[in-house]
Parts: sequence; C-alpha cells; structure tokens
Amino acid sequence: MQSYAIISGSMEPAYPTGSLVYAEPAEGAALQAGDMAAFWRDQDVIVHRVQENVSAEGELVTKGDANDEVDIRPVPYQNVLGRVVFSVPYVGYFLIALGSTPGKLLLGWIVLMGVAFCVVGSVLSSLADRHQNES
Repeated sequence: MQSYAIISGSMEPAYPTGSLVYAEPAEGAALQAGDMAAFWRDQDVIVHRVQENVSAEGELVTKGDANDEVDIRPVPYQNVLGRVVFSVPYVGYFLIALGSTPGKLLLGWIVLMGVAFCVVGSVLSSLADRHQNES
C-alpha cells in the first residue's frame, strides 16, 4: 500500500483536506464506477472518484466529490496508482509539514533535544551513582 496526503478540498466530505489516504495497487481496468482512484496527473498524485471506466479507450473518467463537473482529462490506465481503501483524518497535515524545510528543521531540533536529554540524564545518573558510592 502507498499513502498520499490530501492537499485540496476536491474530495470533501469523503476525504477532508489534511487526510492521509492509503491506496492498494490496482490496474485501471479493474476499477469500477464509485471506486476512489489514486493516479498521476502531470507531476501530482490526484485522488478522485471513478465515474466511468472506458475500457475501449483504456481510460477512466473521474471527478472530485466536491467538484461540479467530471475532470476535463480522462485518466489513462498507465497513470493509475491504485484504489484508495481507507483514510486517516488530519495525519496528512503532519506529513506535509515534514516535507517542508521548516518541518525538517523542527524534526531535527526535536531529535537533537531528545539526544541532549538522554546524555544529560546519563551524566546525572553517573554522578548520582558516584556520589552514592562515595558515601
């Protein structure tokens, strides 16, 4: 399975912005109307609902639940990444933040502080043991 963060509102209310969705590998030909598909469009991964599987053309007609019209461009089968099987609300925000430079700096700072606390705790424990042994 592969996970993807939802960064727009096109799939609300099914998948609110900030949700993390998991897609199992699936061929485009195996998807049916109503399935949630994850697919490549240009440089982005999109998650939209399949409206129609046009097997004669080897493509899917898709639509975001919050959108009024179907997507302008059908999705060729070779662009399909998989079928979305479940989601976790809000976790996508965390992953999006970790992908940014400030998020990486914050994570590095948290790790550094954790290491520092471990070192300080170890030094204090050694000092306490030495003090107790001297007594």
